[in-house]
Amino acid sequence: MTVAQNECHPTGSYVAIFFSIHYVLKAEQLLKQGNIALDVVPVPREISGDCGMAITFAPAQLAAVQSILGAAGIDIVRIFCKEAEGVYREIPRKLDS
Repeated sequence: MTVAQNECHPTGSYVAIFFSIHYVLKAEQLLKQGNIALDVVPVPREISGDCGMAITFAPAQLAAVQSILGAAGIDIVRIFCKEAEGVYREIPRKLDS
């Protein structure tokens, strides 16, 4: 099975980075209300040396996460696929037309 560059393997997980902890907490609240299974975690060092928090969730939930957060006006700044322990690949974002 081949995984496209802009997708995460079904056994991996997405790591979503936000502008601030305020957005992380608001996203967590909204996603939990939408029954999205998630974890709030420190931003992995492999992604950034900055302090901060991120949200992780299953690949199957990406469309629902984007829909819920988009409706609330919360932007995911960067999103990564955790492919293995310590191995992250940034997912290219589609640019608005």
